[in-house]
Amino acid sequence: MVTEIVKFALENNVSVIGLEDLTGIRDATLKKVHKKRKHTHSSWAYRQLQTFIEYKAREAGILTHYIDPAYTSQTCIRCNHISKNNRNRLSFECEICGYQNNADLIGAMNIEHKTRDFRYILESQGSLSTAQTIA
Repeated sequence: MVTEIVKFALENNVSVIGLEDLTGIRDATLKKVHKKRKHTHSSWAYRQLQTFIEYKAREAGILTHYIDPAYTSQTCIRCNHISKNNRNRLSFECEICGYQNNADLIGAMNIEHKTRDFRYILESQGSLSTAQTIA
């Protein structure tokens, strides 16, 4: 999986891979897990996956950038309205503009937008080669 992510980035001239900052996710979600599943939940290798992606990306000359996940699945990608009411389990519907989609997909799209903003800042400061940028 890690190799495919970096390969995709190389094939599409991606210069920055955005990852959700999962620091503290285990503690934050542990209280929501059924007692019988706590061991399995605590065994998830979130940080290990990110470390592998970061390592392989660095080898390929690609940066990784960690995005704060706060409100990413509650923020409308069309009008930027943020509200808990926008998300209902896996469904997203903006209470302002009515845009609808899968809530997890909305979160991923917002992480992508924040990563593109980060890349643009690096480019504008001359810290990133434009030959490596995303189309």
